[in-house]
Amino acid sequence: MDVSMTPEQDELSESEEEYIEALYHMYEEGKASVKTSELAERLGVSPASVTEMLKDSLTKKNLVEYVPYRGASLTSLGREVAARVVRRHRIAERLLTDVAGVNWDECHEEACKLEHALSDEVADKLAAYLKNPETCPHGNIIPPPTGEIKGEVGRPLISFNPPLKVRVVRIIKEKRDVLRRLASLGIMPGVELKLIRRAPAGGPVIVDSGCLQVAMGRELAEVIMAVPVDGE
Repeated sequence: MDVSMTPEQDELSESEEEYIEALYHMYEEGKASVKTSELAERLGVSPASVTEMLKDSLTKKNLVEYVPYRGASLTSLGREVAARVVRRHRIAERLLTDVAGVNWDECHEEACKLEHALSDEVADKLAAYLKNPETCPHGNIIPPPTGEIKGEVGRPLISFNPPLKVRVVRIIKEKRDVLRRLASLGIMPGVELKLIRRAPAGGPVIVDSGCLQVAMGRELAEVIMAVPVDGE
């Protein structure tokens, strides 16, 4: 299999790709501009490292617009390049789960390694082999190279007012412990939940999946993106 890199990818280090990928994920979540502290927390690095990367690298490559003390956002070129990285990652996740049989709570970390090795051309061939899936195993949209988000994005489960029936469309935090916990509760993309109660003062959210009633913390409810079921 040919995994040669395109000229555009050759210009970016793995670290640079990780930064624009994180900005793209936050863009998907509705954050047009991201503070350096938020990006640092997402990537697990220091705010000083984020500032250095934004100022000395990504802005010079016209991938990011950065205003000190206000935040950073992807340029149109940045969204296009980041979308290709995200596309390779999510196609790799599909390959791992659909073909190799890797569990949905393990594929994210493995795909992080593959996304930097795959070329766009190979990723497109893999997508065709997989019959062009629209989402990754966690329900997140596999973007086209333009960087446009097409499909159901949803809102955090925590944002809905009970009582209400919703359908889970995607999980935005793909950490192994989070995905394993959700799988144990039977909460995955496509599952319908009845939101029963949202406790005040930071208390738990109570949902019913039809066979199980669950009290979950707000942190978990914030990473479950859902849409109202028709007729609700």
